[in-house]
This record gives sequence, C-alpha cells and structure tokens, in this order.
Amino acid sequence: MKHCFIALISFLVIAGCSKDKPEFFREITYGFNDGMEGWTVMFSDYPAGQDSFYELKSGLVRLPLPLDTTLNAVMLSGNNHSDDLFTYMYKPVTGLAPNTTYQVTYIVNIASNIATGSEGAGGSPDLAFGVGGTDSIPMNITDGDGYFRPNFEVRLQSGQSNDIMQVAGHLGVTDTTTVYTAIQRHNLNKPMSIKTNRDGTMFLLVGYDSGFEGKTTIYIKLIDVKIEYKGK
Repeated sequence: MKHCFIALISFLVIAGCSKDKPEFFREITYGFNDGMEGWTVMFSDYPAGQDSFYELKSGLVRLPLPLDTTLNAVMLSGNNHSDDLFTYMYKPVTGLAPNTTYQVTYIVNIASNIATGSEGAGGSPDLAFGVGGTDSIPMNITDGDGYFRPNFEVRLQSGQSNDIMQVAGHLGVTDTTTVYTAIQRHNLNKPMSIKTNRDGTMFLLVGYDSGFEGKTTIYIKLIDVKIEYKGK
C-alpha cells in the first residue's frame, strides 16, 4: 500500500509540472453589422498633423454602389502624398494562453474598384494586401523627421511578407475593373504564427502599404479569423 501511495504522489507531481497545453481552436467572424466590433483604424508613414492634406478618412459606412448599399463596411481612404502611406486595422483578442504561438488564418471580404496591372505615379494602385498580428498594441511613434511610423515593421509595399504581416493578395479585381466589386483575400494555405503576450492577448492586423502616389479607397465588409493551437 505504501508503494502505491508513493507512486500516486509521483504521478501527481509530474502531471502538475507538465507545461503541455491542450489543443485549442477559436473562430471569430466580424461582419460590422452593428459597429466596428473593437477594430481600430490607423494611418502611418506620413507627416504628423497632415491628416487633412492626406485626406485620411475611415469609419463604418454603407457599401458603395453597385453593391448592396444596405450593408455596412469599414471604409479606409487616404491620398498617398508621401509615397509610403500605411493603412491598417487592428483588433485585440484576449483570453488566450500567455506567451503562446498560435496559427492564425484570415478570410477578408473587400470592396475594391482597382484594376489589376494598372499604373500610377510612384507605383501601381494594385497594392499588396496583408494580414497578420503582433503581441504588442499597435501605435504610431514619431521619427526624427516628424513622421508617424508604426511601432512594428511591415514590408507590404515591396510585396514581401515578414513575421508581422503576410501578403494575402492584392487590391486589384480584374484588368478591366471600373466599379466597386466584391473580392476575397485570405491566407488559408499559409497560416501566420502569432504569439500572445504575457496577458494572453494578440493584436490582429489587416491592411495595405502604398507606393502609389494617389488616392486609395476600399471597404472591408467581413473579417473571419481562425486561431488554432495543436498542442505539444
């Protein structure tokens, strides 16, 4: 009996010290029918105080014609005078395991009137669209030249992915597009690895980084996110 008791204690100690985490899956769909649903719009890579000159606008509006104008979407709009305007949205997701790396996939429904292969000053209006995330709250910092810069690195303007944001397609629809059209962009075949902070929070990111020296206006209709941990 004594040996059985010792074996039981040993089992409990080993189990209590185990750092294995159970498998986890969460799917969240943001349809913006009743509001911004916790998403915040940010603009970076432009001179501080020049919001009006850059025509920076965002918010919950109706979809444009010829789409269904009874439906809400998040408008993102800006005129890229700096040849480097970064436009994005972020959303905190809480209640996850602290300091844990999850696999995250996105499906994003967008309304765009941009033609593929189009040309413009500074670069094509057919900008790379990215998805991703970070463990720190996204914010602007001011550099030595008085420009707002994001507190994380993105390479979307060069059409490149990194650990923060991954290219999930472009904003172009077809080479003959002239009106707003529904498109979908995703990273289903290449999930992002996103780590939470010590509070078990990650910050989701979607957006685009423009080299086109002109105005870009798109509408985000839906963001569907799957967060998965497969255990150890």
